[in-house]
Amino acid sequence: MGGNLKGVNYGDPISLYRGEKVVYLAKRLWPKLSEKLRLEFAIDLFYTLYLPYPLLRPASEVEPERAREYYILRTLIDSEDFHALKIYTIGNTTSATLLSASLIDHIGKELEREGLSEGGEGEEGSEAHGNVARAVRRALKKVMKESSTLRKIERLMSTGLEAGKGSTLDLEESGEDVIKLARNTDLEKLLEILSIMPDINRKIKRRYDPFSRGEFRGYDIGKDLERIVPTELMLPKIYFKIKYLESKLLLYEKVLSRSSGPVYLLTDKSGSMEGEKMLWAKATSIALFMRSRRERRDFYMRFFDGLPHELIKVSRRSKPREVVRFLEYLSKVKGGGGTDITKAIVRACDDIKGGHVGKTSDIIIITDGEDNIADGIIRRKLRLSNARLVAVMILGENRDLRSVSENYLRALRLSKEEIIRVVEA
Repeated sequence: MGGNLKGVNYGDPISLYRGEKVVYLAKRLWPKLSEKLRLEFAIDLFYTLYLPYPLLRPASEVEPERAREYYILRTLIDSEDFHALKIYTIGNTTSATLLSASLIDHIGKELEREGLSEGGEGEEGSEAHGNVARAVRRALKKVMKESSTLRKIERLMSTGLEAGKGSTLDLEESGEDVIKLARNTDLEKLLEILSIMPDINRKIKRRYDPFSRGEFRGYDIGKDLERIVPTELMLPKIYFKIKYLESKLLLYEKVLSRSSGPVYLLTDKSGSMEGEKMLWAKATSIALFMRSRRERRDFYMRFFDGLPHELIKVSRRSKPREVVRFLEYLSKVKGGGGTDITKAIVRACDDIKGGHVGKTSDIIIITDGEDNIADGIIRRKLRLSNARLVAVMILGENRDLRSVSENYLRALRLSKEEIIRVVEA
């Protein structure tokens, strides 16, 4: 067993695992992929992306049947675009695995367009080399674009993660779906919202309650002996008693994260929302999802028009598959249909009261407000479900909805600044 790179042990279990993972994902992306795809080539491609300076064997040592693979690797290593791509993949097993699979998929399809078989036996003349080089460069351009979206997905999935509670490495669990998402041009536009993530993170602060056996957050002054700093016990007894009586003992400040109920988001997808309104609403949905992650809250979402649509849940300790499903849901939904705000809010309240969603929830509705609502029914349902309604109006006004909402926001411009204002509320 051997490949085209120096210093790589192709029989090592880790190398085999990475190669098999790349082959599996590549064949899931393109079932037509030939059985001629060698495991060693997948390992080569992975380590070419993963290592800072991969070294190819001398061309004279390459077997004729592997000349095509060698030339593909040589073309990649000599490409400036490839070196730009490696900024993201060096030392990153997840991105190197996913992008290796994507590269194999694209290279195979581009070779097919050039009229070249995947194996390459007997086709290694100068003309064939030129065709292979063109195919590889086109494939690389596509993967470069995908890598940008993949980085944004990775950032989104890492938002709000606690130490020891998950990792972006979990992206590999849903590798095929993540690669397909990275190729989704609609999602690429939506994920531009991540450019304002530092602003969102700065605005959102976790809420805490004092708790004597909670997590350490700083120092305090008082007389709670459960939180006393050990050095205080070294004081002479008379000084200790005085400080105790005057509540001036040095204490640890210990807190417990305030537990908030789930966020339940209703997003209007009616015909009047088509276009920029829909794009802004989806981007705001991502921003609110990011806030729920920061606050360790379960996140639920439904689109609605004349009827409420499928309910999507992302738990506060979410699996990667839940986040991927949420992003797929966002990217696929198109505007169209009528509007029934009352029915959407009633369904959300029923979900909360029926136990499908945790209690004491915030219901946030994003709409342009082009509908008459039954305010009496909505008030009763909100009271019975113990839910708080927050309305976000997009370039519109609905006085009845304002009257039943605890918080009513109007987006007068479809801008990032307005998204931040909504997330702050």
